[in-house]
Amino acid sequence: MIPIGTQLELHAVELLSERRIQGSSMGSTCFRIDMPTYANLYLQGRLKLDELVSRWIRLDEINDGFEALRSGSVARSVIRMDGGN
Repeated sequence: MIPIGTQLELHAVELLSERRIQGSSMGSTCFRIDMPTYANLYLQGRLKLDELVSRWIRLDEINDGFEALRSGSVARSVIRMDGGN
């Protein structure tokens, strides 16, 4: 996402080679179709989401989680709402 009011500048000659500019919001997903598909793929073991989680944290560890992201020591942390590890 980009802030409202952000300007984009490009060289028009780039468009002469039949290139185009297309925007996207949230990956241009069709939520009602795509999310159940992704959930089913995950449940079948065909979408490996668990491997993308660097660390599980509790809600009271949120500041530590943000610091880990800022420092680059993790790619992403997931907050556990059940308080477990």
